[in-house]
Amino acid sequence: MTIPIRSVLVMTKHRFMGDTIVATPLLRATKHAFPDARITLLTGPPAALVLQGCPYVDRIVRYDPRGAQRGAVAFFRLLRDLRRPRRPDLCLIVDRSLRSALSALLCGSRLRAGFSSEGRGRLLTHPVPYRKDRREIECYLDVLRSVAPEPPGLPYDPSPILWITDDERARGAQILAEREEAANGALWRRVGIQPGASYTKKQWSAEGFAQVADTLAGDGFEIVLLGGPDETEASREVARRMRARAVDLTGATKLRETMGVLAHLSLFIGNDTGVSHIAAGLGVPTIGLFGPTPAHKWGNQGPRDAILTAPDGDMERITANDVIHAARAALLRQIPAEAGR
Repeated sequence: MTIPIRSVLVMTKHRFMGDTIVATPLLRATKHAFPDARITLLTGPPAALVLQGCPYVDRIVRYDPRGAQRGAVAFFRLLRDLRRPRRPDLCLIVDRSLRSALSALLCGSRLRAGFSSEGRGRLLTHPVPYRKDRREIECYLDVLRSVAPEPPGLPYDPSPILWITDDERARGAQILAEREEAANGALWRRVGIQPGASYTKKQWSAEGFAQVADTLAGDGFEIVLLGGPDETEASREVARRMRARAVDLTGATKLRETMGVLAHLSLFIGNDTGVSHIAAGLGVPTIGLFGPTPAHKWGNQGPRDAILTAPDGDMERITANDVIHAARAALLRQIPAEAGR
């Protein structure tokens, strides 16, 4: 007997915002596969904020196991929320934790598709092998394919996508105008750089970023330094090493304001971070610098994006000339069209 799918719960990782942004093609494909179903997304608070305006979900449930409410009480409150207004008919679980598979079982979902790794297979009705050699979003889409085969001639689009409002875009322009000098003028002459990262091993050198920034500033581009409050020192070190002036917004903007600023960039250069995925989701060309994390899984691979991978995972082995060459190539591809606006 075929179970009618009227409610779908998609479960992504709680801790890492970038993982949920990478999963936006899964949300889009799920809506296509089950157009009449109510789709709920379970994710962490930062990712829930970034995904505001997503047309592929009807409801977002925020869960932070390390937040103010913890332990069994918070877990059972989560299960109660996931059953509202009705228990899900199908759970798509791309969070590879045992807790996520157990949550799907306890919230009453009859169909549970997810990765069979880490001892979770027995909790799932549709276990799917997790392939380390495969792009992460394709692994996510494999979970959906296990319950909804891909329509012939209509392949799922693996590109991330995010949304901002006109007011947020205007706010981003206002923030930049308040910090910039009168030079440059044209909106396309901005390059964003994020020197920081969640882990030190994922960070490229301040000296390298400064050299790239000075070179692009010499080409006539305004340099905008970006990042969260924990990354202010990384940006300050780059600014100290630069000869040119940079607009440093690190730690100075809220998350949705950062998205508004990103929308006005011609290029984003940074380490493997959530902000890099946000930029790609907004259609900004990106250059991602990868070391210890696998670029083939997590790198932005759209037609406007480039990935530079450090040999042997050593970030110091990426050269400034490598980044400058990739940046100039990306900027040359878009300047003629942008300059004619």
